[in-house]
Amino acid sequence: MSRSKQIWRELGHAVRDAAKEGTLESARAAYFSVYDRGYDKAAQTCLGVLSDATEELLARMKSGSLSKQEQALYARLTELTAEMDERLRNAYQEDPTRDALPQPSGTHPDQPTRLP
Repeated sequence: MSRSKQIWRELGHAVRDAAKEGTLESARAAYFSVYDRGYDKAAQTCLGVLSDATEELLARMKSGSLSKQEQALYARLTELTAEMDERLRNAYQEDPTRDALPQPSGTHPDQPTRLP
């Protein structure tokens, strides 16, 4: 099963369980809990890719076998990692809104969402 399908499946289970509890707030909390875990995993993956490349270049730099072009690449990767980290933190800190919740098909965005 793809990671995307797995996340949607977990989200569906969490929302179903929250709906059984009978409150929209429980469903919202469950949704954002799954969303937070997915966001965190994606952010870690992105930063990990950049960090791995940077660490590899740093190790080669310490051994003295890094060309001028590779040194420039190391500097740019370091900048990109810092910028991505800042943007991810800022995006995560934004308050989620009602519009962030997926709407059931056939409903209008201004209509209240009702759980079964």
